[in-house]
Amino acid sequence: MPEEQVTLKNGKSYSLDRYGFLDPPEQWDEDFAEGLAERVGIHGSLTDEHWDFIRYLRGKFVDEKTVPVVVIACAENNIRLGKLRSLFPAGYHRGACKMAGINYKFMYEHNIWLTYESYRLLKANYKMTPCGFLEDFDQWDRQFAFHVISEWDLPEGLSDRHWEVIGYLRDYYGKNHNIPTIYETCKAIDLKLTELQGLFPEGYRRGACRVSGLPFVP
Repeated sequence: MPEEQVTLKNGKSYSLDRYGFLDPPEQWDEDFAEGLAERVGIHGSLTDEHWDFIRYLRGKFVDEKTVPVVVIACAENNIRLGKLRSLFPAGYHRGACKMAGINYKFMYEHNIWLTYESYRLLKANYKMTPCGFLEDFDQWDRQFAFHVISEWDLPEGLSDRHWEVIGYLRDYYGKNHNIPTIYETCKAIDLKLTELQGLFPEGYRRGACRVSGLPFVP
């Protein structure tokens, strides 16, 4: 559900989800992309290169009901990854796709890796499941947690409260070889459910448990 109504510098208002993506995506127009540019680190007017890439992504989303992974998008537009980064400083997902009005929910359901721009760093250093969870509980380290949360809306990073949850989950799983329920976790560390949800915007399983190195359980 839309969680924010934002008025851009062009005076038009749009509904955004909690991640700042257009929701519903049918609101999109070129004024949205132009108005969002400064928010995603692009200063000055959008160039033809910006528009070509934005319109390409929009066409893929609307006409083909898909979002290409970044390497395919670059190849089809004859753009090197370094050039794409210079065009969209906020990244492929949080810059280009956001400006094209592709909503977060669609990307998450279509291909979870579109919502994790830290994927390459994770895959290079850890054995991962297809859903982005650590394969080996014992391979976890604090750096893994920092990589995972790099795409979350956590301006202050991991707080002491985050680490308290992570420590509890790892200790519980290490002793019991199963995952405590969200209610057990909240009770054990005197945490309200709403506070837990605020700490881990990705949710309990895909947020708290994943960042703690616990396995994926359907």
